[in-house]
Amino acid sequence: MKLAIRSILGGLILFMYQFVSFAAANFHEKGQAYTEKQDTIMTFLNSLNLENKQYVIPRPSPSATPEERQAYATSSDGKPWAMVNYHTTKNTGMAMPMIRGLLVDILAVFLLFGILDKISDINSMKSILYTVSIGLFAFIVIPYTNHIWYQLPDIWASFADAIIPYAILGGLYAKFWRAA
Repeated sequence: MKLAIRSILGGLILFMYQFVSFAAANFHEKGQAYTEKQDTIMTFLNSLNLENKQYVIPRPSPSATPEERQAYATSSDGKPWAMVNYHTTKNTGMAMPMIRGLLVDILAVFLLFGILDKISDINSMKSILYTVSIGLFAFIVIPYTNHIWYQLPDIWASFADAIIPYAILGGLYAKFWRAA
């Protein structure tokens, strides 16, 4: 089977897992929590004329001296803080994000299988071990590193996203999609 066909099939599996994780089973609910105060919060944020950015609140001014930054760090320890990802307009269109997501998943599987195809003594255990290792590597470098600093509420869902679909892909690769 050609790498392109295997990549499309694997990309579809990864895409479907992501649908389950973010929508059907909603494993990431803690990272997308609801508050009944959303209208009040949005009215206030909209009144500030903020730019499309992610804000960590509170934090010292970028022009603060090292001494001012240290004083801020000391005075803010143990107090509430927030991270606000603000956008001036919401685009509810689903077509382009889904197309882009699927294409990225196909590309990821293309790269993954391209690497596995270069391993001459690959077997089922190695295939699963290598794919899960790559998923775990991606988790450690991005979501977990962000969690260290910003205490992401859905970190365990991100961990599952790094392990489960890649174990599935590794198993399928070993069983059906190994390059001949």
